[in-house]
Amino acid sequence: MRFRPLAVGFVLSCLSPIAEAAPLSIQPSVDPQHSLTGWTLAEIVMMQRGDIDAAYEALSQALKLSPHDIHLRIDTLHYAAMSGHQTEALDLARTLPADDISTLILAQEAIVGKNWNELRHVLDRDSHRGALLAVAAPALEAWQQAAIGKSDRALSLLMDASGLPETRRLYLLHAALVAQALPDPARATALFEKTGSVRTDPLSLQIVYAQEYGSWLYRRGQKAEAEDTIAALAHGSPLGNMLVPALQHAITNVPAPSTRTGLAILDLQLGLMLADAARQDNIPADMAIIMLRQSLYLDPSLTIARIMLADLLRENSHNDDALDVLEKIPSSSPFAALAAQERVDITIHLHDLPRQAQALQQALALNPGNPDYLAQLGGVQDQLAQHEEAITSYTQALAASSPRKATVWPVLIGRAMAYQEKGDWAHAQEDMRHALTLAPEEPEVLNFVGYADIEHGVNTKEAMNHLKHALSLQPGDASIQDSYAWALLKTDGDLDQALPLLIQSAEHAPNDPEIGYHLGVAYWYLGRKLEAQDQWNQALADSPQPQDRVLIMKALQDGPHLAAFERTK
Repeated sequence: MRFRPLAVGFVLSCLSPIAEAAPLSIQPSVDPQHSLTGWTLAEIVMMQRGDIDAAYEALSQALKLSPHDIHLRIDTLHYAAMSGHQTEALDLARTLPADDISTLILAQEAIVGKNWNELRHVLDRDSHRGALLAVAAPALEAWQQAAIGKSDRALSLLMDASGLPETRRLYLLHAALVAQALPDPARATALFEKTGSVRTDPLSLQIVYAQEYGSWLYRRGQKAEAEDTIAALAHGSPLGNMLVPALQHAITNVPAPSTRTGLAILDLQLGLMLADAARQDNIPADMAIIMLRQSLYLDPSLTIARIMLADLLRENSHNDDALDVLEKIPSSSPFAALAAQERVDITIHLHDLPRQAQALQQALALNPGNPDYLAQLGGVQDQLAQHEEAITSYTQALAASSPRKATVWPVLIGRAMAYQEKGDWAHAQEDMRHALTLAPEEPEVLNFVGYADIEHGVNTKEAMNHLKHALSLQPGDASIQDSYAWALLKTDGDLDQALPLLIQSAEHAPNDPEIGYHLGVAYWYLGRKLEAQDQWNQALADSPQPQDRVLIMKALQDGPHLAAFERTK
């Protein structure tokens, strides 16, 4: 996401000291554009919003006002690297005292530029290496040796470093990559086999291993063995299984590893280690994001690093940045399907229905007829009031689904909801009965069928039994509590049983407008009219569906009108 000056300017204007109730003609005593405090606070606000790029721009402005503040320079360096401004990060790193991040990016820049004097200066200035640089240093020095043609020396450095079990396979993989330049191909093959791929490894590392080893075997003329190496990704991993055909097809285009690729793989490995540590310590994964950005700076074609970066950005609430990262993956990439899945996950997390629909359409363009995507799209379309389109998507999902009952009934319920919203009660009933036949003990099915019948005033005795049974299966479910309580109110006027259930339901789902409306109705008929109106006003604030909004507005105007209570007047 690119920086939006107006957004930060607005934050600054809000933070600037202004006399209380001052006339509009009076200007603030401090120009927001020249307020160090204002820019610093703007950075905090932007990070809270998940906008790394805007946060970096705010820090850059703050740094102009306080250029000698070392801590501010370090923070700006980190945010530059996090937001993909690698050139600016390098410039800042050259002006700072040694630390792991600045030393690492400067050392890598020197290696790819073959600036050996600069490399020695960078490494020598950092005599107190932190944990990150301690892990990276052997691989950095090895790739420097490989770059000057001393592959044997590089292998010696990596093998010497591979004593600790925690990092052994990290160094062995780099040894296998470096060994490909040696005259004896058996050494690289032996090192790949020694490295191995473990199913407990992150999928991204399994993919890197499979691609590098598979491409090595392919270049050696061992096509079948290369394809088998890629096929191993499918074992126990649905995502790996999805990638196998495309990766096997693309293996012919994977070049021998360059110095840049080797360093990019190192940064990917470091990023994953840092991300895991951040999760364990429950802290932001800023350092991990920096390493993945650096990986892509060195080798933009390392697409698995792009996928992992997007996933990590999403995990840390930088959703728009994550989507921007994914947009750079073309549909021709073997990782396009994985990127599409990641895009869908992010838009679900954002609760942005139009973008979710777009992401699902993109996923279906890559994987036509995928029943899961079609069913998800149907649900989104129904929520967007595109009921006809939702019915079409659900129908296509049913046609593409396996005949297993557990797969079919949720799609039938989804289509029944769409039919009901469209006003086609006959087809809705047909799908409801079919779903009930397939899953007679499924609480969600019992709840939907029972509630729909109550709302339409049909099969009321059977509907009450369905809802009562659903509640016995899931007594703590807010939706089922609400459905059964509403049925008690609507059919029997039973406030004694309904009210406790509605209160429990509202406690479990305090922002559900439909539950709020039902609880308000119960309060109304108990004579607690102010409490009823409070519930309905709150329900209006909770973004109800259009049909529920109409009911709530009518209740606020002249109260509810349930036949069960009208009969007792």
